[in-house]
Amino acid sequence: MRVGIAITKRVVFRNSTQEFSNVYYYDGLANKPTEAEGNTMLANQKAREVPLHSTDVTFIRGRLWSQVGDKSQNEMISQQNLSGTGTITDNATLDRERAWLFRLRAGVDSRGNPVYLRKWFHACGSIGSASLSGSILSNKGGFTQGERDSAVGVMNSIGSAPAGAGTGTLTSKNGRTSTAGSLWQAHAFLEHHQLGDQWRAS
Repeated sequence: MRVGIAITKRVVFRNSTQEFSNVYYYDGLANKPTEAEGNTMLANQKAREVPLHSTDVTFIRGRLWSQVGDKSQNEMISQQNLSGTGTITDNATLDRERAWLFRLRAGVDSRGNPVYLRKWFHACGSIGSASLSGSILSNKGGFTQGERDSAVGVMNSIGSAPAGAGTGTLTSKNGRTSTAGSLWQAHAFLEHHQLGDQWRAS
């Protein structure tokens, strides 16, 4: 059984309040979660994201659905209003569209090239022990391997389904499964990643 999870947050961006989400797919659950189990999974997934976001990021909504086919076949299982913020110290000088990139090995393509599952986080601060130095902010330099390893330590739990309805493994939307035993890799640089355009209506 495959499920999708979306955790939606908001942050001040360009004189407006911008919502953005991280979406995850987990496969291998023995059964479709009940609403109560879905609520537990959402709470646990939100708890995993808290140390990946700064105090400037507010959690607002969680959704969990069955991901078994096309839209007509999928079913919303649980929806919850969320509250609270991340726990990272906010970095007010960091562009909100500069994001952390993590990737997890997911086999190879038809030509034998590595394939990865990727997750972007608009953390608005430093993950783990990494330092947002002037070199990082100006994009002249990258994180040390030790800083990247520290960030991966915060990220690692997201490779498996949050507790609440049995075990499952992170996959793509279409079911490509992460390679057994693979570990997250943190990109050496902050990358530009579009946050959204709600500011256009302000």
